[in-house]
Amino acid sequence: MARVWLDVPFAEKDEAKALGARWDPAAKRWFAPRAGLPGLDRWVALPDLPPLLPGEDRGFGSGLFVDLVPRSCWFTNVRSCVAPRDWERLRRMVNGRAGQRCEVCGRGEDRGRRRWLEAHERWEYDEARAVQRLRRLVCLCTDCHTVTHFGLAELNGRRTAALAHLRSVTGMSAAGAESHVRSAFALWRERSARVWELDLHMLTGAGVTVVAPPPAVERERTAWRTARGQRAAPPAAPPAPARPTASGPAVPEGSSAPAVSGKEPVREGPAVSEEELACALETVFARPSPGGGPQWIAVPRWQWLCHMCDTRTGPPDIAIASVSRTSSGRRQIVCRPCEWAHHVDGFELAEPVRRAVLAAADAALHTPGSAATWDPRTRRFHTVCGQLSDGRPPRGRPL
Repeated sequence: MARVWLDVPFAEKDEAKALGARWDPAAKRWFAPRAGLPGLDRWVALPDLPPLLPGEDRGFGSGLFVDLVPRSCWFTNVRSCVAPRDWERLRRMVNGRAGQRCEVCGRGEDRGRRRWLEAHERWEYDEARAVQRLRRLVCLCTDCHTVTHFGLAELNGRRTAALAHLRSVTGMSAAGAESHVRSAFALWRERSARVWELDLHMLTGAGVTVVAPPPAVERERTAWRTARGQRAAPPAAPPAPARPTASGPAVPEGSSAPAVSGKEPVREGPAVSEEELACALETVFARPSPGGGPQWIAVPRWQWLCHMCDTRTGPPDIAIASVSRTSSGRRQIVCRPCEWAHHVDGFELAEPVRRAVLAAADAALHTPGSAATWDPRTRRFHTVCGQLSDGRPPRGRPL
């Protein structure tokens, strides 16, 4: 008896298997061994989609590059706007027409190396109408997809691996790859200043049922909630402390500063809860400092040249720092020529959360010559005082 092909979303595969569905590794599809098996009717395959969707341009957005989606649409992607079965049809068509190979690097799936094939959206931005229009679906391997979503790579601690893969595929130099990432984030910040509407006619024209995406403000909330869930190994944390009062004394060495100053950091857009702010600060401070050890921030006493945007800046702007002890036992705060705002931007936080993080960090540095880091145990800033340095030889460029 002829098998019956099924469209089984990944999240439902165990249920379908328990009801008698089988997996064909060559076709990479689920099937029922025979018609009429109880419980499998709901997954009976819909007609295959055409290999070219209406209005799709398969030459659009070719190659490997960092492709960051504006905040108002981050994580509200095509997969979240169609039914799971329709997404399975789309994924199967995209991977099939690519010959089960990544359309960028040419590699296939390798389960042993945890490399999969994934469908990714390429968007066209109509600046005049503020419309984000779907132009292409492309088959990418996990490594190429990680580079494309560089903000998630940062969030998950895979920045170094993503940069290495970008250089390997494109032939970029280390400096060229860093410059490419900076340019991508600059474009992302520019686009994130606007609210974009999604145009998914490429799908509806092929008979794919599209669920209306939520309003842009709600998409921003979705972005933050999903990003928080993507954090690598999130530790359990005690309840967040109450918001402190408006004023407070200078913070002595070794003390804990309030997480947020009395001034309200967010004046517009969705409110940022204490829990959201604490999770964001924990994420941002989780990456080790350039000098090794915990991530610190400080306000240097001198001007410095930011190596990310090549602009000269200085007090009261915050710099990334590391803290160590000298041979005499005194604390040394080494500021690095990297602006704190760039570091925060690398996590693609929703705009209200980003502003709250920057305001909280600013409020934590009460005392000249102090440095602060976020303590995930107490969920408060920990500050120390010490000697400020740029960590360079005497002939080095002044900070």
